[in-house]
Amino acid sequence: MRTLPIALAVATSCLAACGSGPGSHAGADASPGHDAPAADAAPGTLLSRLQALPGVTAQQVTSSTPGYDAYLLEFTQPVDHADPTGPTFQQEATLIVVAAGDLTRPFVIETTGYFDFAGSIALEPTEMLQANQISIEHRFFGTSRPSPADWSKATIEQMADDTHAIVTLLKPLFTGAYISTGQSKGGMTALFDRRYFPDDVAGTVAYVSPISFGSADTRYDAQFDTIGPADGSCRQAIKDVAAEMLHDRRDAMTTRAQAEATANNFTYTRVPLGPSVEAAIESLEWAFWQYNGVQDCDSVPSVTDSDDQLFAFLDNVSPVSSTDDDSCAQFETYYFQAGFQLGQPDPTVPYLTAFEQYTGSDFAGLLPADAPTPVYDGGAAMDDMQTWVSTQGSQLILVYGEWDPWTGGAWSLGSATDSQLSVQAAGTHGSDITHLAVADRDNAIAKLQSWTGVPLDRAPELAHAGRLTLPRAPRAVHRAPVIQSP
Repeated sequence: MRTLPIALAVATSCLAACGSGPGSHAGADASPGHDAPAADAAPGTLLSRLQALPGVTAQQVTSSTPGYDAYLLEFTQPVDHADPTGPTFQQEATLIVVAAGDLTRPFVIETTGYFDFAGSIALEPTEMLQANQISIEHRFFGTSRPSPADWSKATIEQMADDTHAIVTLLKPLFTGAYISTGQSKGGMTALFDRRYFPDDVAGTVAYVSPISFGSADTRYDAQFDTIGPADGSCRQAIKDVAAEMLHDRRDAMTTRAQAEATANNFTYTRVPLGPSVEAAIESLEWAFWQYNGVQDCDSVPSVTDSDDQLFAFLDNVSPVSSTDDDSCAQFETYYFQAGFQLGQPDPTVPYLTAFEQYTGSDFAGLLPADAPTPVYDGGAAMDDMQTWVSTQGSQLILVYGEWDPWTGGAWSLGSATDSQLSVQAAGTHGSDITHLAVADRDNAIAKLQSWTGVPLDRAPELAHAGRLTLPRAPRAVHRAPVIQSP
């Protein structure tokens, strides 16, 4: 059994900034992926047409993607879609449109699953299709939170209603074929949306997206038996150094984490520093294979290396600061959702359990202060989702990484039609279509072309390098309190 160290982070590798939402570390843009607002355009332009949509505010912003214009949008959404006359909140999204202004191009819907970290960065399907794109912030993340927050409405159903409302508003304006996509939790969200509104899009590309059956799903455990090179030396080296840190170097790691906190103004009032250090070390193995991968096996230190060397490795792979107050604030909604509907991998790390000093109560600060302790639904929501995919799903592309821990919780396509599940060899949580085996890559490209009716320009596809930084939730394992349903 393994720790759940990091939130369902998001697909392609890291070359651009990610942070937004409450608690962003200093230096993170308030609206990631774009800069300050540009001047309003003249009447009759796309900007004015966006501003004329009911319940929508829009401003043009500087685009991060050459060849695209960018717009920061806010949609007025009901807190409860079953009660449209009740309280509302503003949901943020970033729209990018080909600079030529062709509104008939395919339209890619990015469901982030988190705050609007994608901003105006074009994603892989957008590049492949030379499409227009919207990146939608998940309700209760970032600035898209009702005040006061009714946490009973932080559900996958309500988010699907949010996306459907946005699509309904935009379809008369953007008339091309619609494709939904997302990475990790964002890919899960895209699949959830298809369950409730299967006809909103012509197809879905979900990257590295798991599904958990239970509040301590053990399906992920087997992934670690064969992860990494066949000789197992890299696997064992990571386990050995984690045990060394937690058993023999805990005080040294804590001293260095405190020095780092003092130097960088990190605070640990939600999850204290001691539990944060323990959680970071327990997350080390999972984090390494999720984000670093085989190319970094040579960087794993020896158990005889210095305290400074061990802490530098920990800080690079599974930083203690991922559980400081700001990071907890950014991802508190995810922790609530995991305890409420999403489920999670089993949090146990067998070879480290004997060294643990802290319990679930020490991680209560992962949850929102204004939320009740979540009551797990017993797996009802995820069971329903998997049943729908495997019996009624269609036009789905699922992409996984061979050595990504989350692949242990992959969806099953079952009898889904016109669908494909492919695994990138030795891939991490940054796996994508571009780096699949040639036959799988070409098959996925053919599906996108078939669904949209648009010939794909192979140059953008082959040039795609994954420019999106993946948000990483606090690495405090899933030890936050959860009430089990009867």
